[in-house]
Amino acid sequence: MIVVSDEHYQSSIQKLVQAKFRKVLPTRGPPPEVVAMLPNMKTVREEIDAGYRNLDQSTTWFNYPVPYNCSAQLVLIPSSYAHLSVFTITPIASARTSTAHKYDVYGNLFYPLERTLLESFIKVILRDGDGTTISLWEDLLRAWIAHMVGYLDVNNDAVDESPDEEVVEWFSHHFGRKHELKFGPWDRRITKRLGSGREIRCDMRGHPVC
Repeated sequence: MIVVSDEHYQSSIQKLVQAKFRKVLPTRGPPPEVVAMLPNMKTVREEIDAGYRNLDQSTTWFNYPVPYNCSAQLVLIPSSYAHLSVFTITPIASARTSTAHKYDVYGNLFYPLERTLLESFIKVILRDGDGTTISLWEDLLRAWIAHMVGYLDVNNDAVDESPDEEVVEWFSHHFGRKHELKFGPWDRRITKRLGSGREIRCDMRGHPVC
């Protein structure tokens, strides 16, 4: 997935097309061996795609040029949908100074740091969903957030400094302080089977387990 500023979204599409990337529909669905057992794959695919409708309507998907022989797809996302501020600043030193707390900067590529990425995921969930049902796309975003909370040093106060109170409240309720008050601290032990006594001597973050 690549996020570009809204200003450069259409021109980025054209540049990819000129570079022999092909605009396509998203490729989703179960593996071939499962497809073979399904009586109506068309209905299944429609149900799967429905869970990503808002994402698909807001983004552009590409297949890589043939010489790359790559089965993965490239997704171009406008910055307004991802709720990320995409900067174009030179020289690079200036870019690093202005975005040091938000991104790692490599040339003209900006990699969002943990809090920035968390805020982006949460804002998409809050703005994209209807508040009643969880789509497949929202479910995937929640899984990514859970992965960050488990494996990275993303603690229960990770987004407390966000100016968006909805973001702070959502994270606290689902992964942060309010969640831990209700369910207790996250268990980050790694085991082949919970309760088997075979927990690895370090947790998800590499910290020793006493």
